[in-house]
Amino acid sequence: MKLSQLKHWLKVDDGKVPKCIVTSYAGCSDYLMEVEFKHQLEPLKDDNDEMVRFQSIEQVKDLLRPLGITSVILRVTDPYDEFSPDGKVSDCREDMTISL
Repeated sequence: MKLSQLKHWLKVDDGKVPKCIVTSYAGCSDYLMEVEFKHQLEPLKDDNDEMVRFQSIEQVKDLLRPLGITSVILRVTDPYDEFSPDGKVSDCREDMTISL
């Protein structure tokens, strides 16, 4: 989903705020965002069809708060976390709700 589409959607859709997931990958210094659209996660892209990258959660807040989005899900993905403490295979990710 392009950022311009998200902005338009939020203006015309009577206060319905989509689920936004900000993903942090182990070993990477930036964050990527996905927006839930029709029960599918769509990567957030700019008008040049490039993924929108954030250097901090503060940048995410600066973009989304003016649009009326007050919280996101921070998804931390660590491919090196292969096993949980109880010995069962882990899904290598953890979701946390963050207020903006």
